Amino acid sequence: MNAERLLVKYRNYFIGIAIILISLAISIRSKDGEVVLVLGEYPLIIFLLVLISSGFIALYVRANQEKIEILSNEIKELSEDQSQEFAPLLHGLTERQREVYEMIISGKSNKEIKAELFIEQSTLKTHINQIYRKLKIKNRSQLKSQLRN
Repeated sequence: MNAERLLVKYRNYFIGIAIILISLAISIRSKDGEVVLVLGEYPLIIFLLVLISSGFIALYVRANQEKIEILSNEIKELSEDQSQEFAPLLHGLTERQREVYEMIISGKSNKEIKAELFIEQSTLKTHINQIYRKLKIKNRSQLKSQLRN
């Protein structure tokens, strides 16, 4: 496991450690009616605790950036794989399904498609369902998202 993966894996510990260190640095107590810093007599220790906790916060931010980058790369890879798989599926459509497909991606409604192709609602639904089955999608939203990829 490389350093970036370890950083991402333990990122939540970094923020916890930072909070504990800051809490130690600014912890207070009451002494003879006065509120004082527990480590008030040791300003160097307070400074070091704050400095170290700042380092842990920086690690936490870096780990989150790394996590975002890893997830972005995974999404890009999946998107590329899906778009490569989608193109050959279009060739499996019949001529009529291809016409319906083109009208769907141009944004036409079922009513407009029916009128233009002079077909019944049930026939149109059959074509649409066959298109979805052949392209391995479930609805128009997925169809349009495949086109964007």
